Amino acid sequence: MEAFMSLFWGIVLAGLGAYTMRASFVVLLSGVTFPDRVIRILDHVGPAVMAALVVTTLTGPGGQLEAGPVEFLTLGIMAGVTLWRKDLLIGLLVALAVFFALNAVVA
Repeated sequence: MEAFMSLFWGIVLAGLGAYTMRASFVVLLSGVTFPDRVIRILDHVGPAVMAALVVTTLTGPGGQLEAGPVEFLTLGIMAGVTLWRKDLLIGLLVALAVFFALNAVVA
């Protein structure tokens, strides 16, 4: 039980630290106006991070493909929903729901 509580408080503190760091950027940069070029570049950060996450999820440590049909179907659904709705977050949420539902049915 002591190890669980230690892990629990470690996760809580890490979450609070991460939230504090993110919130500090919002507060500290609230009055700053960024050039249009920076705004255009920042628009590509979310999709680039998502692509990196997808590639590392589909491949193993040696770069070999480790994804199965469930992962590829989920990826296709996410791409379709994201392109259809023009919203990365909605695509991710739908993909998560599909992934967990398919894993519950297949497993």
